[in-house]
Amino acid sequence: MSGYVVDMEGRFRLTKKPPFLTPGYQAVGQKLDDVKGIRKRVPLEKDKIYEVPLQPQQTVVQFNSTYLETTGRNERRRGDAVGWGLALGALALFITSQSKFLFVNLINDFNILILILIIYSAVIMTMFYGLLVNVLSTELFTTWHYPIRFNRKTRKVYVRQYNRKVEVYNWDDLSFFIAYISEDRDIRAVTFDKDGETVTGMFALAFQNNVTDRSLISYFEFIRRYMEGDDQQLKEVKEAIRYIYPIHKKRETPLMSFKRLILNVLYYSHENIEYPERTFRFHPVTLVILPLLVLRYVGRVISMLTSYRHRFSSDIQAECQIDPNDPYDLNKHLPEGNLEQRNQPMWKTVVYSVGIAIATIVMMFVGAFIIDLMGAARPHGDYPSMVGKLWYVVSLGWL
Repeated sequence: MSGYVVDMEGRFRLTKKPPFLTPGYQAVGQKLDDVKGIRKRVPLEKDKIYEVPLQPQQTVVQFNSTYLETTGRNERRRGDAVGWGLALGALALFITSQSKFLFVNLINDFNILILILIIYSAVIMTMFYGLLVNVLSTELFTTWHYPIRFNRKTRKVYVRQYNRKVEVYNWDDLSFFIAYISEDRDIRAVTFDKDGETVTGMFALAFQNNVTDRSLISYFEFIRRYMEGDDQQLKEVKEAIRYIYPIHKKRETPLMSFKRLILNVLYYSHENIEYPERTFRFHPVTLVILPLLVLRYVGRVISMLTSYRHRFSSDIQAECQIDPNDPYDLNKHLPEGNLEQRNQPMWKTVVYSVGIAIATIVMMFVGAFIIDLMGAARPHGDYPSMVGKLWYVVSLGWL
């Protein structure tokens, strides 16, 4: 099970009955011990106070005394599906275009082996394109974010899943655990059937980590204390929040996309990134994976440009009415981190803008290099170098 967890992986699953592909989640209907991909589980208790710092990890979208809304689990990785999908799609189109040579050979000189190869390739490419469309649809023409909303008053949790449905859970019915999966760890919420073993629902909280359980427990305690705590603890939860990410009402700008991408790279140890100036870490390996990060960034921007605002149903909105004079409404009374961003010096804006420009240029060179590789594979020679032409433009050789 990859980092995309049940939300993405379970969108379509193979079944033994027609139509063989059905909407659902792989964990649903299975015994928890039989769910594939979870190597280890560490139980978390809702009625236990964990004496750890509260760490929202810049996942909070809305906060007030009625509900807390966070991003979905894969928000920081948004753009991967589009970036890699488009890159692999371009490669697949190139491979498909080369199949015309097989057709020419088949017409000129019929060969049963070539015919079998063409049929086999057609089946494989059809399956690949179907899978590609499915993956791209998780980030293209969908909502800006996949909210998880915790209603403190009704004790309900509303989760917008990757199958584009909103699932409603009773907080008191949820069990939580830290899940060790192939590449990192996250926090799962699960509901069971009457037997106490068969999974009836599952989702992951917004924060994931591959270094230590402590930061995951700090994040869980942040959520738990909001839902279970008294007024004093509610105040503690509020004071732990330094940033509101208002994706619920405003599309993410390219600059904000760049900042959110950086959160998952230069703060990789996942210390409390509510204080990014304290947790900034630069690793030389970042320079090596820069082209991959650029691919994610471009994919994220495209994803945001093609998506739309998420709106809960009128019934859910009616259950989530906010007191207009709510002193805990941080979307109305912005926390200090947001105020600092509003008043940040011009040089920071310039640095971010330059970073985006450099990232875009790097991505263009990566794309040009891929095109050159494709050109080198074509039968005829003397294919013009796209990298050379791009360097001619970027280096101002045309002046």
